[in-house]
Order: sequence, then C-alpha cells, then structure tokens
Amino acid sequence: MVAVNDKKKSNGRLVAMGCTYEPWIALLEQAGWKTHCCYDLRTADAILEEYSPCVCIVDLSNNDFSLNSISQRANKTKHVKWIAIIKKEQLRIDSICQFINNFCIDFFSTPIPSSQLLDTAGHQLGMLEIESTSSVEVNHQCEIGLFGESKSIKHLRDMVKRVSITDVNVLLSGEQGVGKELIAKTIHNLSKRRNDDITVINCSSLSEGDHRVRFLEPIQDIDYSDVIKNGTVLLNSVEELSKPLQLKLLNYLQQPENGKLNDQEYFDVRVITSSSINLEHAVKNEIFNEELYYRLNVFNVAVPTLRERGADIILLAEHYLQQFAKEYSTRAMHYSEDAKQLLLRYNWPGNVRELINQVKRVSLLNDGNEVSLEHFDLPKKSSNKQSLRTIKDEAEKGVLVTMLETHKGQVASAAKDLGVSRATMYRLLNKHNIIPDVRYYNSNYMAE
Repeated sequence: MVAVNDKKKSNGRLVAMGCTYEPWIALLEQAGWKTHCCYDLRTADAILEEYSPCVCIVDLSNNDFSLNSISQRANKTKHVKWIAIIKKEQLRIDSICQFINNFCIDFFSTPIPSSQLLDTAGHQLGMLEIESTSSVEVNHQCEIGLFGESKSIKHLRDMVKRVSITDVNVLLSGEQGVGKELIAKTIHNLSKRRNDDITVINCSSLSEGDHRVRFLEPIQDIDYSDVIKNGTVLLNSVEELSKPLQLKLLNYLQQPENGKLNDQEYFDVRVITSSSINLEHAVKNEIFNEELYYRLNVFNVAVPTLRERGADIILLAEHYLQQFAKEYSTRAMHYSEDAKQLLLRYNWPGNVRELINQVKRVSLLNDGNEVSLEHFDLPKKSSNKQSLRTIKDEAEKGVLVTMLETHKGQVASAAKDLGVSRATMYRLLNKHNIIPDVRYYNSNYMAE
C-alpha cells in the first residue's frame, strides 16, 4: 500500500507492505492519504525507491514475508521510517525483537489502535521534513565517507552534523585509511564555507616558505597571487609540521576570529587538522607544541576503524563491487556467504583504503558473477604485532559469528549452546557490533 497525503505533496508519503484493507487504512484516507495496496516485495522495492523519503509500515503478523528479506531492505533504504505491525505473542521471538530494535521507530500489535498509528505516522513525516534539510543532507554531501548503519558511523554522522554548522577548529583522529580526508570534505561541504574552496595539504611535505601555507602570513606582507584566500584548509598529518611552522600556525590561530591584530589582516580560513597518532603523547614527548594542540583540538572527531563498523564492511564491499562493475565493465556483482564471513572476520589494518583495494582487485580478476573466498588476497595469519586484547577480541567475535551461523541467527539458542544467558549474549553482540550482521547469517531462513 502506498499512501500520499495531498496536503504534503513532497513529503507526505507512506508505504506499507502486506496490509489488508482495515479501519486504520480508511482513517488514513479520511485524513487525506491516497492509498494503494501491494503484497509483492519486488513491487515494494520500486515503490520505496520512487517515494522515498517516506514512512513504511510492514505487516509481520501473518509471516507472509521473509524477515531476512525485509531486514535487507530496511538496511539499504535511505530516508525511510519503518513501523512494524505484529501479534503480541511475536514479542517472544528474538528475530522479531531484533528487527524492531534495529530498524523500526515504533511497532503496533493487533488490533491496531488507528488514531495512535495515524499520529505516529504524521509525526514521523514531520521528522522527515526536518531531516531533509539537516541530517539527511549529510548522506548526500559525503557520499561514501559516512556510509553505513553501524552505531559508530551513526555517531560519527551526528558529530559531523553538529560541528559543520559551526566554524570552530576540528581535529580528526583515527588510523591510516579510515577516511579522515573524506570526513573533512563533508564538514566543509555542509558548512557556510561550502561555496569556497577546500585545500588539502600534507604536512609531511611542507617546508618554510611553501606557497601552500602563505595564508598564515599577514595579507600586506605577501603577494596575492597563488594564495589560499578563504574557505577551509585541511592539514593532513599535522604532527609532521616542523617546529617553526607549528609556531606560525599557532600565531595564526591566536588572531581574533582570524581577523586583525595590531593592524595586521589575515585570510579568513577555517583550519581542520588530522592525525593518525596520539597527539597528547606527542605533546608529552615535546614533539608537538602544547598550546597549538589545545587550539586545534576545540572539537575532536574520532573516525572509527573499519573493524569497529560491523555490517558496514559488507555494505561498503557491496557498494564498491557495484561501482567497479560499472567503471570497469566487470561481471562480479555479489559475494558468496564464505566471502562475506572472511570480510567480517579480517582485521583490516589498512581500513577502508585496504577494503577498496581488495574489492577492486577481485572485481578485475573475477570472470564470474560471484566473488568467492579464494578470490581475495588476504593474509592467512594474524599480525604478530597485535595486542593480546586484540587477539582475544577477534577470537571472541569469531566464536559469536560461528554460533550465529550454526543456529541460523537465533540468539536464544546460540546463547544456550555457548552456556551464557541471553542478556550476556546480547551484550557480547553489541560489544562486537554483530547485531546488524544477523541477517547475513540466515539468508536461507525463509524463502523470499
């Protein structure tokens, strides 16, 4: 069923799947919604794509759909608020509860309280209107930089949204390859400086007198040609700045609003810095200027590693596989289950950059439609440099993944087999960001 509200032609859309004509649908029509019923998932895919942003109501009370199939759609659809309709006794089913917890903003048990459902749908449409001009814009602007549904990436999206509307200095921290430059560009594109340039400077290659840092000099002391004027400057690997350049940067940041001091005018540039090391340790070791550190670290954004992002690994791998298929006219379009498990278990020391390189390689070398385990060129042994804690965590995660595979994603039976309580099992799944992954372990749970 698709419902379109005349009063909100651009945003007033509601998609429902598997719903028979009931009183609450009549109430929607009386409130101005135009309704259309559909029970086929392929048709629902087309509707969701066409009518997004929208509210989606899915009826799970009659088990007409594979929960795995619905979960995959809920995970991939953007700008959709999901509401589930269930029977009260279904709240005892782990997979139902997990679907509601992961993807739904609300649920209703039969019989449906019509007026309450109408109020909830109306409120969520209002939220979609707000998001269309705020947080949803993050997804459009950053493209792949903030792509994913893990808790860590959702937190990162929130941090980026908050800092983008300000003009404070930002320090991006995180391992090599996590995508700090993409995050910096997203912050710039969402800021009031979006119409100006963003200049990316690798500090390891800088020396005094370099034209790329001449924005640090007073305007009257320099030539206007080939100079950063306004906008945003990203200083990559800021710990690589020489001591003299650290002092120049500190002097620039000490200017009131990057403006005038003692009749000296400076260019209006927002400074974003990134570092792959612990700058606090660099300060303690007298490698980095302490006052400069506090000037730069007004707002710290920690970019998560790929291994912290759970099911995002699969989403990213699928995204890049399809992208390279178009770019290089290759055939590979999906991964085998064994390949997915390898992607989830591997430690990814090179993070997103390493994942992209691996996907590009398998895309170019694979002549078939499916990427299998043997197509990847990944190390067979773990690095000897890993800490004992890392090794323990990886082993623990591997056991959890294996148990979920064995029990087809059923948390309660997996917990019983492990000899732990269901509460402990959920805590461990949350610790390793595995809860969103369950749909991948149970692809044959029901026929689509």
